[in-house]
Parts: sequence; structure tokens; C-alpha cells
Amino acid sequence: IMNDYFSLLKDREFEKAEQIRKLSIPDKLIKFISLNDNLELNRIKLQTLEKEQLWISSIESLNDPYEFSCMYVDRKKLQESGYPSEAIDAFEELMGKTLRNFGVASLSGNSFDCLPMWAYYANNYAGYCVEYDVIGKDSIHKVSYEQDRIALASILANFYHEFEKMTQAGASTNPEVEFYAMLITQQLFMKHQSWSHEKEYRIIYPIGSQKGIGASLTSVGLKTSKIVAGINCSEDYISELQEISCKLGCGKVERSQISPTAYTLR
Repeated sequence: IMNDYFSLLKDREFEKAEQIRKLSIPDKLIKFISLNDNLELNRIKLQTLEKEQLWISSIESLNDPYEFSCMYVDRKKLQESGYPSEAIDAFEELMGKTLRNFGVASLSGNSFDCLPMWAYYANNYAGYCVEYDVIGKDSIHKVSYEQDRIALASILANFYHEFEKMTQAGASTNPEVEFYAMLITQQLFMKHQSWSHEKEYRIIYPIGSQKGIGASLTSVGLKTSKIVAGINCSEDYISELQEISCKLGCGKVERSQISPTAYTLR
């Protein structure tokens, strides 16, 4: 699907490309959430769930130091092509600080019985997992997993030239600027392949300099459908989750259990 998406982008068929991209988004996604010794933070997480919000985190708070950095500016190649240092610095500003005005909400295409995800993100099964119905796919993007970082030179140069032409013509946009901008922003949805087991889907949301914000689920195309407690989730928190689940119309909260015969959670 994503190969078809990029082929359509290359042909500047943006609307068709977006239709194809949405086909890669499943109808249900889940999110694993920790509950630990930070009682104030736990309270914020439960309130966010009750308010039907999704927490958008700044990239500084995430566990991958290469977030938004799968692409980088190839300074040497641009210098050899005659670009001055000031222009290259501007490219790096575009690729760096500008993108850091956005936050991330990560979701997973895994099932509830994905043991590593419970361990990583629900503090060794003491947290909970939320299932969402996907009711709108505009804001949700599938993460691609890459072996190597991508050096940018010609794409940035072409973007710069097309942007200059557009500005001189007094236009607000054109297909060429849109094309190169879309290629550059793909790094928002890229990670190293060592993370591929997470089957991540993400929502990028403007947060400015804030450390995080709660976005309404409807604004990002989601609706809470089920809440599952971890094996080690406390009874007190399960009781709170149960109250929230009933309020949201999601039914009974079950505690996950180890299967007696297989490597799976029930």
C-alpha cells in the first residue's frame, strides 16, 4: 500500500495518494499506559481517559533519541553544490527546531496479548491498555521502519527552488512545493527497524513549547471501545478504571490473565 502511496505522490496525485494511505490504517488501535509510583501523573492519565482525550507528548519525553531525526541534512553535498552555510543552516533549522513544535501520540496495531508492550509501556503489567475504534483516519499515520538514516540534499534543494519560484509568483502553494514538503515531513512517521515489533501508528499534533497536551479523541478520529487492566494492576486502580469504563459505555474492565497452555494473555 505504501509503495502505491509514494508512487502517487511522485505523480502529484495527492488526493489519490491520501486515499491509499488511509487503507493502511486499521479500524482498531490500542495504547498501553503505565500506572506507577507517581500518583499525580497517574491521576492525570486517568482524568485524560475519563475526559475522552488522548495525551500528546513532546518528543523530548519519548524513549527514542532519534525521533524526528531519521532524515538529516547532507551538508557536504550541499556545500559541493554551492550552497552557502547560511542556507544550509536554514535547512537544518527547518529539519530540527521547526518540527519540534509538534508532539506525538503513539498507538499500536498489536493485540492485547503483546507481552513486550505490556512490559515496556504499562510498567510490567501494572498499568492498563485502551482499545480505540478508528472513526476517522485523516490524522493517523502508519510508521515505517528503516535500516538507515536518510541524507537529504537534492530534496531540500528542490524544495528551496520551488518555494522561491512560488513566492516570486505570489502564489500560496503549488504541486511541487507540496510534493517536496510531503517527502520531508515523512520523517515524522519513521523509526529505526529495531522498533518494528511495536507496529506503531502515530498522531502528530502541534503543541508548541508545551511538554504535552490532551487532545479530544474526536479531533483525532478515535473513540474509546475497551479498557483492559494489566496482570499486576492494583484493585484500587481497576475499580477506578471500571467507573470510567462504565461512564464511557465501554463495559466491564477485565484483568488480563496468563494462559495456562500458551504464550498469550487472556
